[in-house]
Amino acid sequence: MRPRRGYAGPRGIPTGAEAPRHRRRPLPILWGVLGVLVAVGACSGLPTSSPVQSGRSVNEQVAPEVRIVVPPPAAGASPEQIVRGFLRAGAAFQESTDSGQPVANAYLAPGSVGRWRPTSSVTVFDRSRTVAVEALTGDKVRASVAVVATVDDAGHYREVAPGTLAQVDLGLVRVSGEWRVELPADGFGLWLNTDDFGRVFDPHRVHYPTVGGRHLVPDVRWFAGGPRLGTALARAQLGPVPDYLAGAVETGFPADVTLAVDAVSVDAGIATVVLTPPASAMDLAHRRAIWAQLVATLLRVPGVQGVVVEVQGAGRLVVPEVTGPLRSATDVGYGADPLPLPRSALLRLGERLTSVEIARLDDLDGLGTAPTATAPVIPSASAAGGPAPAPNPPATGADLPTIPAAYGQFAVSADGADLVAVAPGGAEAARWHDRERASVPVLTSFVRPSYDALDRLWFAGSDGGVARVLTVNARAPADPAVPVVAPWLADRAIVALAVSRDGSRVGVVTSAPGGSDMRLDIAGVVRDSLGRPTALAAPYRQADPLSRITDVVWIDDTTLAALGAVGDGEALRPWIVQLGQGIGLRRIGIADPATNLIPVAAGARYLVSTSGPRGIVIVAQPGGVLVRVGGSWRGVEGATEIAVAP
Repeated sequence: MRPRRGYAGPRGIPTGAEAPRHRRRPLPILWGVLGVLVAVGACSGLPTSSPVQSGRSVNEQVAPEVRIVVPPPAAGASPEQIVRGFLRAGAAFQESTDSGQPVANAYLAPGSVGRWRPTSSVTVFDRSRTVAVEALTGDKVRASVAVVATVDDAGHYREVAPGTLAQVDLGLVRVSGEWRVELPADGFGLWLNTDDFGRVFDPHRVHYPTVGGRHLVPDVRWFAGGPRLGTALARAQLGPVPDYLAGAVETGFPADVTLAVDAVSVDAGIATVVLTPPASAMDLAHRRAIWAQLVATLLRVPGVQGVVVEVQGAGRLVVPEVTGPLRSATDVGYGADPLPLPRSALLRLGERLTSVEIARLDDLDGLGTAPTATAPVIPSASAAGGPAPAPNPPATGADLPTIPAAYGQFAVSADGADLVAVAPGGAEAARWHDRERASVPVLTSFVRPSYDALDRLWFAGSDGGVARVLTVNARAPADPAVPVVAPWLADRAIVALAVSRDGSRVGVVTSAPGGSDMRLDIAGVVRDSLGRPTALAAPYRQADPLSRITDVVWIDDTTLAALGAVGDGEALRPWIVQLGQGIGLRRIGIADPATNLIPVAAGARYLVSTSGPRGIVIVAQPGGVLVRVGGSWRGVEGATEIAVAP
């Protein structure tokens, strides 16, 4: 049994003096002389000090460490060359010319310079694909390209389905006898190939505490690197909670608190954030949250080793625990680390269960036939004569219960005292608490249940064709089920549901009636004052390239695995889903993602996570429990199923 962490508590950031607890005919694209010059600096160890680095405004153009140099427009360039040159020059939006402006501005008509907002939207396309430029009537052209992903103005990255096309109509006007681009009235962002995107942007975490708790939940976003990165991250941290986490997390920053100086300065590794005066009026709990959120987010900026939060005109934002730069969120009672990884799992050998160390799962010889302590068979749902007599509670790692052959897809609670399984086809679920039968909600069909580390057992499925999600107290076998409201599940069928180990989010696979339009969504878990889940926040769609998904499981706080396929005729395989980053189909450099795919396992039914991405285990029929060994899957002798506690 592993110790629990207090991820939930009374609703809202606590007030008072409470002490803290520890992203026409197409013409092929030719860049020609518009080459890329990449300069990479050498590393020479970790500096112990550094000169003052003045923070810069988010809108200021500065040079990142990796430079992309693009020449200005050539005299007499054709409309097509000007359009291509502008799109290419977007990759160097942080580079300034001798005039102090990015080179892309030189391709624009004067009235369009203000319409170009590089980070308002980013369209990412595969480096191996070409941009098509089609001449339209009236000095207009249409550019189009096959899209890999998009990034919105908040930095959220979304990988899109194969075949998605982006297009934009651009005007052309003469300026001093030369063609220049006229942008749409609603503005334009960036079109970057995946090489350039990887050079300019990186994923970063913005943090929010769970409502009433001290656990920081990360939201992954993409920002351009360079000296203004800290400022961009601080501005993002001061913004509102993302829709998909609304109600599940909160923020210490009220709407009227902004950056007093639109820059984060870095001096000798210490980042200083200066807030507007309303920050001083916040209560102690909110001030602690402000410190915790900023330090957890900014410490990931290269070169930042500590954070100071100040209020304009008032000095340091006061909290008792902070007398200098803050170097860890734990110093003000918050934590951003995920739960420790489990060390053991339960293997099912027929109707018996045996506990096994996860590190031994690839030690296949005789593992499934290892000696195990058994307990009397638990009566099945159809057994007559009332509930089974109360046995002694199972001891840790021994005296394990058995599961009747009629039930599968079993799951186990964190303390091992509660166990649940589902009948074939999902028509029935059965639950046992300390080896006695316990109540389950009434549904007409069940998907595989799951537990979170906050002692809630999650059921999902349908009730008369209506999607339903419910939870029960894993420590109280007689407590009634609590419905979890999610209006966006209307007219959808739940295929799989997995709750994150910290209980802050769920991954939900759904389909339209008839099994079409399969999708994976992430949603925050809204809880009441007793910590019971009551609602799911708005959905945040992930893994769009997958056209089929049959199962999902959390690996860590920002990583999931989905059992799915891109093409309708392809075999199911596990895919690593990086929250806010995609499933790995985005090309980087010359790497072909096909060389890194997890191998297909015949008959795969569902996934179990035992550690990192290589710790994914497949339960197959036939085949039983399959563990990954090199580039293939091998069965654990005698084992038919596996479960890992949260």
